[in-house]
Amino acid sequence: MMSCTKSKEVHPEIGDGNDEIVTVGSKDVHLEYTRTDHVELNRVVFHYSLADANGNAQQFEAAEMTKKETFFDLILNDLLCDTLYWYYYELFPNNGDAFITAQKTFHTQACDVPEPPEPPTPPSGAPEGAINGLFTINENGDQVYFSQGNLQYQASSNTWRFAENQWDYVGTQNPEYGEPGGTVPGSDNANISQVYDGWIDLFGWGTSGYHDSSDPYNVNYQPWSTLWSIVDENYNYYGYGPSTNMSSPNLTGSSANYDWGVYNPISNGGNQTNQWRTLTHEEWEFVINSRPDIRYAKATVNNVKGVILLPDDWSSGTYSLSNTNSNDASFGSNTLTVSQWNTLEQHGAIFLPAAGDRTGTSVYFLWGGRGSYWSASYGDDDDYGTVYSYGVLFYETSFAANYWGRRDVGHSVRLVTPAKN
Repeated sequence: MMSCTKSKEVHPEIGDGNDEIVTVGSKDVHLEYTRTDHVELNRVVFHYSLADANGNAQQFEAAEMTKKETFFDLILNDLLCDTLYWYYYELFPNNGDAFITAQKTFHTQACDVPEPPEPPTPPSGAPEGAINGLFTINENGDQVYFSQGNLQYQASSNTWRFAENQWDYVGTQNPEYGEPGGTVPGSDNANISQVYDGWIDLFGWGTSGYHDSSDPYNVNYQPWSTLWSIVDENYNYYGYGPSTNMSSPNLTGSSANYDWGVYNPISNGGNQTNQWRTLTHEEWEFVINSRPDIRYAKATVNNVKGVILLPDDWSSGTYSLSNTNSNDASFGSNTLTVSQWNTLEQHGAIFLPAAGDRTGTSVYFLWGGRGSYWSASYGDDDDYGTVYSYGVLFYETSFAANYWGRRDVGHSVRLVTPAKN
C-alpha cells in the first residue's frame, strides 16, 4: 500500500469505462475494471479512502489491480465493516498520459455476527462403556447411564462386550434368503453354539451363564441356549433365567445373577462383575412414557433403523427431531448421517437399532423391520408367567414398552449402570 492524493486531472470525456463492484463483504471488496472505448490500458490503480464523520473522503490509499485478458481485477481485504469508502481509478494507457476517473462510494456490509456458542456438553461422570446422558427411571428420581451399544458375546473366549457404535448389530444381510423380514440362516446369530468364535447379540431371557442347581427347570441359562435345549415337552420354555419356583422370578434380588450385566464382566465396560444391569419392565415404561418433554423419536441413523432415546436434559435446540414421542411414526421420520448423530450422542442421546430377533437358529428381520429388547421382568400372567417375559418392541408403526416375549426367543440386550449421586 502507498498513500497518495488526487492530483491528476479528471477526463470524463474519455469515459469511465465499466466499473464493476463484484461483491462487497463486511471486510472486503472485489472489483473489476474494463475499458469500453478505444483506449488500451497498461495499468489500473485503485484508490480508496475512509469517509469521515461528515461523509467526506480522507487520505486515499492505492492498490495495484491485476491485469487479466480483458479487464483488471482486485480483491481488497482488511477493510472496516459497516463503513463508507470513497474510491476512484487511476488509468495508465499504453500511449499518453495517465488520468483518473470520477469519485464514487461503496459501503461495506454490517459487522459479522459472532457464531453462537456450542451447546454445553453434559456434565462428566459417565463410567467406562457408557454414553454420557442421564435418564430418570422412576418416581424416586433415580437415574442411569445407558451402555455405548448393544450387548455382544463370543462363546469361544467367553467374552462379553458392548458394540462399538450404537447402530451396530450382529448379522449379515443376505438377499438370497428371501424378502426383508424373512429368515437369514447365514447370519452370525444363526451360528449360535458353545464353541462359536464369532459374536452374537440376540439372547434368550436371563441367559447370563449363571446356573442355580436347585431349580430343576433352569437348564437353558447359557448365552448360546436355543429353543431345542429342553427338559421335556412340558417345560421347553422354562429355565431361561429364574423360574416361578424361585423367590425372585425377575432378574433382580436373589436372582440378579441371571442378569447379563450383574453376573459377567463387560470387557469394554469396566471389566468387573456387578457393574451393569437390565431395566425392569416398569423402568423401561418410565423412560419411554413418563418422563417430561421430548423422550424419544423413530429414526434411521447411518442407514440403520431404530429408536432414539433422549436424556432428561435434552434441548430441542441441540438438534431438531420430527415426530417426537410418537409411537406410530415411521423410521423415516428422521434420517441422520454419522456426523449428525455424533452431535446427538455427544449430548447424551441413545440409539436402539432394530436388530431383529432369533428363534432357535433362525434369525428374522435383519433388514431393520423390528427391534426387541429384554427387560428384567417376567410375565406375571397366571397362564403364561413362566413362558413369557416383558420387553420393549418397536417396528415401523409401533413402539411399546409392555411387550411380552417368549423366553426362548433371542432379543437384543441394552444394559444400564446407576448414576452416582
